[in-house]
Amino acid sequence: MVKAADLIEQHKYLMLSKSWCPDCHYAIRIFQKYNVLNKVHLVELDKMNPNEALKLEGEFTAISGRKWVPSLFFNGKFWGNEGDLKKLESFDKTETEFKKVGLL
Repeated sequence: MVKAADLIEQHKYLMLSKSWCPDCHYAIRIFQKYNVLNKVHLVELDKMNPNEALKLEGEFTAISGRKWVPSLFFNGKFWGNEGDLKKLESFDKTETEFKKVGLL
């Protein structure tokens, strides 16, 4: 079974998601806007085996400190969620941040 820590280590840019989640769709739109979605590995919990998804979600919650989708992990660390993306967008700082973390 896959582990959260392994996924974070294996993928430089990772997003924990659920396919029905409007906040996850927002994050995906931002990644599309900056043409970086192809760099972000999506883990959609609702498309996995329910028991495995529950365990994995618990592991991600322990790492990030909160149960939330989307949860974004950049460069091996918890980066934030859609609220952080919305703040960056409102201050026109998304491009700068994406360059800082290596997405752009």
